[in-house]
Amino acid sequence: MKKLIVIILVSATILNIVAGAFIFLDIQVMSVPETNLTIELINITADEAILQTNLMVNNQNSFSIYVQNLTMVTVTDNGDVINNLFIKGGETKAHENKTFTATASIRFNGSFPDQLTSRITGTFGTMFLGIIKKTFPLKFSMVTSLHNIITQFALPQVHLAANFSEITPEGINFTGTIEITNPNTIDLEIENLSANIETETGVQVGAVTLQGKMIPAKTTQQLTGSGWLLLKALDAKTLQMTLTGSIILYVAGIRKSMNLSVSADLIPPRLERLLSDIPTEASLTGNYRYSLKGGLHDQITFKIKNPNKITLLATDITVKIYRVDGNKTRQISNGTLPDGIIAQQNTTVLQGDMVIPLTKLWPRLGERFIPDQLQVVLRANITIQGFNQTIWIGVIGYQEFLLHRFSG
Repeated sequence: MKKLIVIILVSATILNIVAGAFIFLDIQVMSVPETNLTIELINITADEAILQTNLMVNNQNSFSIYVQNLTMVTVTDNGDVINNLFIKGGETKAHENKTFTATASIRFNGSFPDQLTSRITGTFGTMFLGIIKKTFPLKFSMVTSLHNIITQFALPQVHLAANFSEITPEGINFTGTIEITNPNTIDLEIENLSANIETETGVQVGAVTLQGKMIPAKTTQQLTGSGWLLLKALDAKTLQMTLTGSIILYVAGIRKSMNLSVSADLIPPRLERLLSDIPTEASLTGNYRYSLKGGLHDQITFKIKNPNKITLLATDITVKIYRVDGNKTRQISNGTLPDGIIAQQNTTVLQGDMVIPLTKLWPRLGERFIPDQLQVVLRANITIQGFNQTIWIGVIGYQEFLLHRFSG
């Protein structure tokens, strides 16, 4: 019995020695595992960037290997260390792939680097029955370009508008409105803003002053500012507002400036919309006398109130006089009044004389001998002296036809 036990022990020992020898020889020809390192930017904010490191190990050997003591140090192109990361290793079985993953938060200081260099060190090896162990150093590096990180950010969407309000002798006041949408996942700041307005010929006729503002990620903000516009803009065919400024990106702790320039076409303001109150508060009266020789002499008085802070001009003033017989009207005179200045915030009186021959006044078939009344219709164009835009106004007045005004 003792002899049998001895034989078994000796056989087992010889078997272990032979197996160990084969494994030792196999380890001596162990292939270095293929490794693939990728670094992916998975999130970026104003304060930090989150990088995910993936280390893929392809074990082509016929036995398991162990990757351990993995450390990754990341430096900028200026040599500043921004990350020191430990990656938990482990076993990769024979003829299998395994990926080891770790994430790190990094923050840049001062300026945005052009590239990052990541160096990984560690060991890989194998172990058999806890007795035979062979390890090899693992060391490699990877360069990551950051050029696309800034360029991948979308420029903010900008919409320009102008709300023209009060008109004065010096020009037109308006409010400039800028709506800015930040589609990115990081905050933006808009600063050094200025906006100029030019005509289709390139002549500057206005500007607006705007204050910068922080535009949080995924939000839309509105900026407003006060502007001025020269009166010559009234005659422009088109106006163009051009906004320039700086877009400030706050990326992982650094401040990056980009230029902003955007233009929008504006419709020139219309005079009728600029006036606080169109001067239609007007009255029309006539003071007439008639005779057999001279016919009807009518003095037309046109009163018009201008509540605005700018002097206006009444042009192309036409006057038509009709005789009224019941429901019938017939034009008996057609004339004009001279142009007149309409003072600002005041009431202006414009007058003119019209003469109607008796042959025009005499009744015709179906008319009464003496008309019920005379109808006076006045029409005029209101403008600013020296400019083309006009506002059309019309006033109607009635005159009683009184016999006591008849003279020989």
